[in-house]
Amino acid sequence: MEQASMTSAYMWSFVVMAAFFLLAVLIANMILFKPGNTGVTQRRVWFWILAIGTGIISFLINYGIGSGITVPNIQSSYFMHSGIASGVSVVIFIVLGFALSKVFSKSKIGTWF
Repeated sequence: MEQASMTSAYMWSFVVMAAFFLLAVLIANMILFKPGNTGVTQRRVWFWILAIGTGIISFLINYGIGSGITVPNIQSSYFMHSGIASGVSVVIFIVLGFALSKVFSKSKIGTWF
């Protein structure tokens, strides 16, 4: 790959963030309420694992794409944007999770925060 658009770094991070967020919602709804154990801790732990995983996986995907760039200046810029995109995707994941946990406070998603 000779060149890659810096926008693709943000696009891949957004795709990973959306997939991991949907996975977090799915996992939160799959954890059952049990007598004596409502599953709140498990839902929170999974939310934070997937939030951190969003940043790591999106950076690794962008790193794989950036490794194929042969022009050093473009590669350096792409790696910088892939780091920024990974950080932004984690922040959006957390903000979106916080907002949904407040909107759906009576549901299983409401136990994230």
